[in-house]
Amino acid sequence: MNVVNVISKVRFNSARPQRVNLEKSGGLVCDLLCLEPGQENAGGQACAYYVIAGSGQLKTSQGKSDLVMGTLAVIDSGQAHTIVNSLEQRLICLLLSLKT
Repeated sequence: MNVVNVISKVRFNSARPQRVNLEKSGGLVCDLLCLEPGQENAGGQACAYYVIAGSGQLKTSQGKSDLVMGTLAVIDSGQAHTIVNSLEQRLICLLLSLKT
């Protein structure tokens, strides 16, 4: 068992989004994704985003979905997607994925 204070791991960088690994255990990877206003992060593997703070938008081939604090978004394997912080506040998400 590993217990992590997630908020203490929050990191931001004005040059690029920050992806901070919290845990790799068994087949699961748990990361913290921190985006400044205007930043975006693309992916293509199965994953789940849980919005801890802020809000943003998830773009997929199926369309766009608004993400607000408390939202969980689950992405199917092989589905290209981009999470965008289009507002003027910071966006913090918990990102869960499978080890590749």
